[in-house]
Amino acid sequence: MKITGALAPFLGLIFLAQLFVPSHAEDYARYPKVKILASTYVTHRWSATGRYRQVSKNGRRLGDFIALNFLPGGSIVMIPTLFKTTKLEVADTFGGSGRGYYKGAKYWKVDILRDKGEWIDDFDHPLDLYIVKYNKNGPVKNQQVRKNCEMFDPK
Repeated sequence: MKITGALAPFLGLIFLAQLFVPSHAEDYARYPKVKILASTYVTHRWSATGRYRQVSKNGRRLGDFIALNFLPGGSIVMIPTLFKTTKLEVADTFGGSGRGYYKGAKYWKVDILRDKGEWIDDFDHPLDLYIVKYNKNGPVKNQQVRKNCEMFDPK
């Protein structure tokens, strides 16, 4: 079937747009996915002495960082529901098992560092986290975190 007339250039543009516009769903499909519960932690002047001391200074975040208990430090993750295509670095681990409950089911917990006045939507349901890069040699805080990391180690 041959397309002629005024529609031909228009259909050609649509075809080209499909080739060059990135499809984020396809990008996410190649990464391992984990269901998580997200919470936020606001930076303040004491953040430089607490758990985020290496990633904040004078109450300001130095980059896009999260804390969790199932990946080693330096690993890279994405949470598209909250941050679209922004990649986040695992900065630290926090105490406890790193798991939370939602409607009787267990999920991994993620703590997101944000600056004062910065808005991040709070979701009270599990979200998808994609593991972009697993940093096998990254730091872990304790034996419990090391056990958690072994569950996700892509050997």
